[in-house]
Amino acid sequence: MLKIPAIPSSTKIIAGIVLLLGAFTYGGYLGTQWEKGQQAREDAKLQHVEERAQRAAAREIAKIRVVNKTIYQETQREVFNNPVYRDCVLPDDGLRLLNRAIEGTGGSGLPETGAPSEP
Repeated sequence: MLKIPAIPSSTKIIAGIVLLLGAFTYGGYLGTQWEKGQQAREDAKLQHVEERAQRAAAREIAKIRVVNKTIYQETQREVFNNPVYRDCVLPDDGLRLLNRAIEGTGGSGLPETGAPSEP
């Protein structure tokens, strides 16, 4: 019969420590791989959500239509009803136009249709 020599206890302790360190390292590796997988799934979800948001924003931006309107009557009413605008600092031409509008002379301050504009 084959006789197996006895393993000293210090060798058993070292072997146990090596096994534990190996198991700990392998467990850390598995945990890292699992975490990378989780992060990849989260990144894919985030990218999908960002793409949907960008498409939705692009659709809404495409619906924007620029409309230019001149609202003369509203401005005229503000000038007549709110005298605080009389105290604002304007260039000479602007002040003349404002005074004409307040006094009611000179009409709108805009040239009539077909009338030459002032240089």
